[in-house]
Amino acid sequence: MKRIRVIVPVITDMWNEPVLREMSACKEPDTVLEVVSLEKGAISVEDSFDVAWSGLFVLQQVLKAEKDGADGIIIYCFDDPGVRGAKEAVKIPVVGIGEASMHVASLIGHKYGIVTAGPPQKTGSVIWDNLRMYEMDHKCVGVRPVGVPVLRLKDDIEEEERNLTEFASEMIAKGADVIVLGCGSMLGVAGPVSRKLQVPIVIPALAALKICEALIAMGLAQSKRGFATPLDKERIG
Repeated sequence: MKRIRVIVPVITDMWNEPVLREMSACKEPDTVLEVVSLEKGAISVEDSFDVAWSGLFVLQQVLKAEKDGADGIIIYCFDDPGVRGAKEAVKIPVVGIGEASMHVASLIGHKYGIVTAGPPQKTGSVIWDNLRMYEMDHKCVGVRPVGVPVLRLKDDIEEEERNLTEFASEMIAKGADVIVLGCGSMLGVAGPVSRKLQVPIVIPALAALKICEALIAMGLAQSKRGFATPLDKERIG
């Protein structure tokens, strides 16, 4: 049995059931999924401020997951808040859905475009920062917000799908072979748009799940040479 704790780093549980449903349809028979959200943090993660604000509370949930006996952890936000610290904090595999999606996209195409959630003025700066840190920026032709804020995604599926089609087409014109959904809350739109545009669309929930399952099955986790265990010292939080 593989027990995976999925941490949705926001202070609402509105995504817990949709995320569990999406992942359950693709998980291996012996995988047990537990989806939790935060008691403290931000209601959505949409910029660097939210990433920083949520980070401590994500780490607290990560430590709890390992203590509770989880075999692996998925941090369920494309901006990957707290992922690097989490990899240092625990010995079980930690997978961020942003990093996982970028790597999966690079396996099935030469270039990819990312369509994320948020209003038109969103710059995608956090995603670009992560792309550079992961040394994946040379594979990305662009980051474009779908025009719908995260908290409205459930209510504006038609607008989301219409804009995703338009912006994904722009990415393809720039040379993208693959489209990546740049938000874990963009659920239920990949299939129709992928069929319409005849291009693969990476769903972050599934990319992270399959990588986490594979790491557990192979007995692998982040290297402590690369993600050294934090020094034992007094910390208040």
